[in-house]
Amino acid sequence: MSDSEPQPAARPARRFGIGFLSLLQVAFVIAIFFAVNFLASQHHRPFDLSDNLGFTLADSTRRYLESDTIRGRDEPIDLIIAFRADSPFYERIRPVAEEYARLSEGKIRLRLIDPIRANDVAESLAAEYGVVFSQDMVIIDARSANDEEEADSKGLSPHIHIAKLEDMLVFETDANQQRKVRAFLGEDAIRAGLVAAIEGRRRKMWVLADKSDLTSEANDGLWTVVTANLLSQNIMPERVQFAGVERVPEDVEAIAIFDAAYDFSGEEIQVLEEYWSRPQSALLVTTGTHAPPRRLRAFLRDHGVTPRDEQVLTIDKDLVRTRVLAQFTKGMHFTRDLWEKSTLLEGTSRVLEVREGAEDLVNRRIAPYKILEADPRFWGETEFPAEAVVFDAEEDRKGPIALGAAVIRGNATDDRFANRVSRMIVLSNSAFLVPDNARKANLDFFASCANWLVGREELAGESPRNLRLYRLPLLDPQISYINRVNLLILPALMLLIGGMVWSSRRV
Repeated sequence: MSDSEPQPAARPARRFGIGFLSLLQVAFVIAIFFAVNFLASQHHRPFDLSDNLGFTLADSTRRYLESDTIRGRDEPIDLIIAFRADSPFYERIRPVAEEYARLSEGKIRLRLIDPIRANDVAESLAAEYGVVFSQDMVIIDARSANDEEEADSKGLSPHIHIAKLEDMLVFETDANQQRKVRAFLGEDAIRAGLVAAIEGRRRKMWVLADKSDLTSEANDGLWTVVTANLLSQNIMPERVQFAGVERVPEDVEAIAIFDAAYDFSGEEIQVLEEYWSRPQSALLVTTGTHAPPRRLRAFLRDHGVTPRDEQVLTIDKDLVRTRVLAQFTKGMHFTRDLWEKSTLLEGTSRVLEVREGAEDLVNRRIAPYKILEADPRFWGETEFPAEAVVFDAEEDRKGPIALGAAVIRGNATDDRFANRVSRMIVLSNSAFLVPDNARKANLDFFASCANWLVGREELAGESPRNLRLYRLPLLDPQISYINRVNLLILPALMLLIGGMVWSSRRV
């Protein structure tokens, strides 16, 4: 081919086709963008990136929000967060309240109100709920059309609960005797308020004061801890004299005997047995300081749990240790958040003999289960105190030792009769509720037992986390140095860098 031959003409560019494809691509990108945003708005999950997961709800709270108690309601619950937007606690309670609303799947309607800025709304709420916005607060309204209105002394429905900011704060006193905020209990306050507003009344628990040892030095402060813990679970403990009681009223949902010290008479034990024979009855018995009374021991033994006289202890480096290292055992569902976790029990712990799976008990539809067990290094000592403590295989009880048991009477595996079973908790230590010994694991365990006894299994488990407030202590010279760095050194450094860049561009 010679150089003079004509070259074939270039094909003209199809500008219309290219433009159309470009527009189509842009349209697809826009459509995908809006589709992704729509799906994200309908199906999304928040993540708690805080250091201690302080805004993540406790598993027990999540179970409660996912239960039929919340999601089975016909009418939603109003959760009103009346906090000032500039409050240091607003950003702490807002995400927690949003999680309550999200997990309830629409059964909790959240309203965020600034009573200062939204003055008209605040006046309307004040008139409706009879409150004065002198401080931040949370209002929970769980009224429904089927509720029988029984107003309290303030004229409010029992299905309305108001929690003020001062009730959500934990204070401590520093070295200068200054009272300062240590923690914020937002989740705890909302959860307790929800339970109180939904149920409308506190569950009643009798505490047999004439059989319990609540005033001794070993149990100093026990009643205070018990009362605070039960009230936070919407359970009202009531101290009663059991002597002379002919029949336990129907509105009593549980009976408690703390550190049983005094025995029952023949008539009293019959009243206790009559109560226990009812469907949905509940008993809580703790021992420890005192050896179990004879008739009470016989009653418990008849149901598969025998409190014994042996004290639980061990020898560590030639020292006698009565502070028991204990572990929560697997099995009972209401302690699942605590399974295989450990705690310490101060004071006196006694041996519990638990007859799990005994044939005579199975025939009577009685099922005892271990829920707390001592470390295998501990044993039950028959002679204590003594000059020399040493394990005797013939007289002492070898570990592992049961320290807590749960008893179910009835057919709990059949859904038709599950709501008619009776429940009992027996613990071989009472000192774990004394203020100096009240560790978080112990309080969570006690609250779980109380909720299980009154039929609120979904609230059993670890309690909500407390949002702790931290303050960085700085001396006056340190504050002065930080101010000099921010106001003088950093601006001068930025000016120097800018001058160097400007000079380099001129060259």
